[in-house]
Amino acid sequence: MAVIFSGENPGLTLFKPGTEDRVAAVSYWRCVYSEHGEGNAMLIWVDKQGSGLGDMAPHAIYTDNPGVAKLVAERFTQHFGGFTDLGFATMEPTHARFFQESDSRWYHRVVANHGAGVVELVWWDVVDHQQVLRQDYELGSTKWDLMTVICPCNSASITVNNHKVEGEVRTRTNPNGTAGSSSFLAFSETWVEKA
Repeated sequence: MAVIFSGENPGLTLFKPGTEDRVAAVSYWRCVYSEHGEGNAMLIWVDKQGSGLGDMAPHAIYTDNPGVAKLVAERFTQHFGGFTDLGFATMEPTHARFFQESDSRWYHRVVANHGAGVVELVWWDVVDHQQVLRQDYELGSTKWDLMTVICPCNSASITVNNHKVEGEVRTRTNPNGTAGSSSFLAFSETWVEKA
């Protein structure tokens, strides 16, 4: 078994108010260990019309470490529900600088400055903290052991060049009675590839 990634992976999907239509999806990765070293990667898709952003709507991978970005795009994000048809596995990353601030009990904020603009992600109103352990978890053609701390949130936002995406979070109660959300933090996340 080999540790392939360890770090954070908050996720965020926003929907057109009052509908089930997705207007934005983001998978943010902050790597503290991988064969490519440390780094950040923000995989973001925003619908031009539904979000209200028009041509400002990003569909990109922003990163400060292209090796980390390609790793998370190819091995993980392209297989996540809601991301399979967005083309991230073959997308070339765009260089960005990242700023992050957090009190993981209440909120988390990530800013990516990619030279041509700024993207800000904010998660808040954390409603739970759940340790998740999945053994022999199949993703793509690989089996993984995955451990993480999931923190569903009631609220989140995406702002692009000071223009806020017109979308809202969807919350739910999971079959096991825990809280679930289309906006969540994921801390202490480690992916171990099974031999």
